[in-house]
Amino acid sequence: MQEEEYTIPAMVDEVRAGKMQRRQFMRQLTLMGISTAGVGAIVAAVVSRPFAATPVPQGNLHDASDHIQRHDEHLAHQSQGNIDQLHNDYAEDAVVEDSMYPHPFIGRAAIISRKSAGMAAIPGLKINVTNRIIQGNQLTVEWIASGTHSGDYPGLVASGRSFSIPGVTVVVRQNGKIVRESLYYDMNEVQRQLGPR
Repeated sequence: MQEEEYTIPAMVDEVRAGKMQRRQFMRQLTLMGISTAGVGAIVAAVVSRPFAATPVPQGNLHDASDHIQRHDEHLAHQSQGNIDQLHNDYAEDAVVEDSMYPHPFIGRAAIISRKSAGMAAIPGLKINVTNRIIQGNQLTVEWIASGTHSGDYPGLVASGRSFSIPGVTVVVRQNGKIVRESLYYDMNEVQRQLGPR
C-alpha cells in the first residue's frame, strides 16, 4: 500500500504496531493538510491508547460535498441529542475508537450507548469545526469541543467545570453510513480540565 492510499486510522495502526515511525506519521498528517494542533491531538491519542488494529473498509462516496453534508447532519443530530437519527448514521457493524476508552465500540448498539452517556454528561456540548479534509472515503475533521461537564461520565465524575478541548475525528463511510469513526484527543488535557483537583 502506498503512503497516499493510507487512511489516518490505518496509519495509526501502523504506528501502534511499530511499522511506521512517529516522525513519518506526523509528516504524512501534515502533508494531508492537518494543522499542527490536529497532528498534536492525534499523536497524543496514539501514544496514550493502544487499540487493536481494525480493518478500514473502502468507501464509495462519489461526491465530497455529500460527505460534508452527511457530516454536518451528524453534528446537528449530536448537538440536538437526536439519538434516533444518530442511530441511523452508523452501519450496523460500525466501529468507533475513542481516546477515552481502551477498546473500540463495535456495533451500532454499543456506539449509541456510548453517545447517549456522553450527551447526558455534557448536555450542551458544542463542537466547533476548525478544518475538514476529504481524502477518498475518509473525512478528517479538526474540532474544538466545549461545554460544561455537568453529569458523570465513565471515568470522570461530574466536575461542573467548563472545558475546551481540541481534537480530530476521522470518519469513513460506506453506502452513506459511518463504518469507522476514530476520535483522537489528548486524555492528559481532558484530565487537566475535568479531573479531580
